[in-house]
Amino acid sequence: MTQRRQFLGFCGGLGLGLTLRPLPAFAAAPDQDDFAELNNALLDQCLLPRYEALAVAGESLEGALRRDCADGGLGGAEESKKAFHAMMDAWMAAQHLRFGPSELFLRADRMQFWPDKRGVTGRRLSQLLANPDPAALEPQRFAQGSVAIQGLPALERLLFDMPEAAEQPFACDLAVRIGENLKEISAGLLADWRDGPSAYAAVLRNARQGDAEFLDAKEASLQLAKSLRSALLIVVDFKLQRVLGEAVRNAKPKRAESWRSGRSLRNIEINLEAAQALYQNGGQGGFSALLRRQPDGPTLHVEIEAVFRRTRKKLANLPASMTEALEEEGGWQRLSAVRDDVSQLLALISGPFSQMLDLPLGFNSFDGD
Repeated sequence: MTQRRQFLGFCGGLGLGLTLRPLPAFAAAPDQDDFAELNNALLDQCLLPRYEALAVAGESLEGALRRDCADGGLGGAEESKKAFHAMMDAWMAAQHLRFGPSELFLRADRMQFWPDKRGVTGRRLSQLLANPDPAALEPQRFAQGSVAIQGLPALERLLFDMPEAAEQPFACDLAVRIGENLKEISAGLLADWRDGPSAYAAVLRNARQGDAEFLDAKEASLQLAKSLRSALLIVVDFKLQRVLGEAVRNAKPKRAESWRSGRSLRNIEINLEAAQALYQNGGQGGFSALLRRQPDGPTLHVEIEAVFRRTRKKLANLPASMTEALEEEGGWQRLSAVRDDVSQLLALISGPFSQMLDLPLGFNSFDGD
């Protein structure tokens, strides 16, 4: 695929030297030791590195926007566009982790207000640019205002879809404020996860003893399993089904996430890479390791891995843009096949995976949205 790169090598590729117990051929249902080990491994090798990468990307984006605006505005703004893509890459790898610090201060919605089913972002941006009000960009007022103009979708419009704003000084001021806001949100996420005695990482590690968040280690593992399911659910329901419909004539490419910047399928590729990484954690210390210890678990693991490989191979042969993919001959059918594969993954995780590990997934914030 042109102009696409694989995102990050997290979850099992960092060589942190965790000591893991050998895998017996079969074992009883996972116990508290198993779940505690799982939580620590995923925390160290998967979750924290993603938030570290997000914070770095947020800082780089804010700096790029400042430099481009100092050099003459958003017209061109190639450095900012490149930094935007890097920030989107980092967020797509963490988008499904909608618990803990992500829930505080509406951080996830402020980072990315999407899907925007009523077109609020476009209306609010147009209103603000038509009636520039510098006071609206005061940091505290902006952060407490409409989530629709605080994050990545609003910035995407300014950079890729609003040429009339290219030479408008206030548009640059707004873009810089969005960049500062994203930097603060991503830095806050990392700090709340990693830093200090009350960090959420410590809450996750101490779950076995019980705390205000989790009854035990198993309940913490259940939250991680729900995040795995969420990653797949987002792709099926929001990123594919809403766009493709049930036939070619029903396709609505402008419902696709990030269609203005031409990266809708790149987002999905990173989502699936993140889901697979959360599942396997490099083959050690992840859900796949627990699953392979169960009767019939190895067979289910092989099936899950096969569907992941098949789906990601199909995506790798499509353009990064959903619009371009739909314009290709047979494009809708190829995308529908990807949807079928991700639906199969979702069914495997929601059904036999959940049952074998005794992790009832239930519902989450994305169900019925």
